Order: sequence, then C-alpha cells, then structure tokens
Amino acid sequence: MATAELAVVLPAIVLALLMSVGAVSAATARMRCADAASVAARLAARGEAPDDVVAAAHRVAPVGAVVRLSGTASTVEVTVQASVRLVPLGGLVPPIRVSAGFVQEREPGPPP
Repeated sequence: MATAELAVVLPAIVLALLMSVGAVSAATARMRCADAASVAARLAARGEAPDDVVAAAHRVAPVGAVVRLSGTASTVEVTVQASVRLVPLGGLVPPIRVSAGFVQEREPGPPP
C-alpha cells in the first residue's frame, strides 16, 4: 500500500523541489541586479563616462540585463532589469522579470 501513496506524492515532491530551485535562481538574479545597480551608481556619482558605467554594470548583472541611467543635478539613479528563466523548469513557465535600483548622491568637484 505504501508504494501507491509514494507514486501519488512523488511528482508533487519533485515539482516542489524544482520550484524551490527556480525561486533561488530568481533571487540570485535579483541580487546580481542590485549589485550591478550599486556599482554603476557609485561610478556615475564619481563622474565616470556613461559608457563606462553601463559596461561595469553589465559585467556584474545577469546576461541580457538592461541598464538605465538617470538622475538630477544632485543625484544619479541606476536601474537594472533582467529576465530570468527558471532553470530546472525550462520552457514550462515564462521568464520572470527581476529588477533593482540604486540612488547615489553625486560627489562634489569635477569628474576624474
């Protein structure tokens, strides 16, 4: 009798495990977006060239991420967005869109 219950419950356990691994991969991508936004905002606040700022963000961000720079006279804002496929589920579910932003005050003085 235990074999019948195991046959019924095992697919649910496997699905829960796959969803958990997918959630961890999405959380990891979100953290990488936050790190990329932080790095880019610090560079932009120092007065680095926008191309250098975006390149630095792309080195840290997940593959295919979109980096947006904006700001005011006193602050700079960087937003990083990426689409993440839930790795173990492949094409069964659509990709999840994760994003993070960071705002930094501009440093006083001329840019380097």
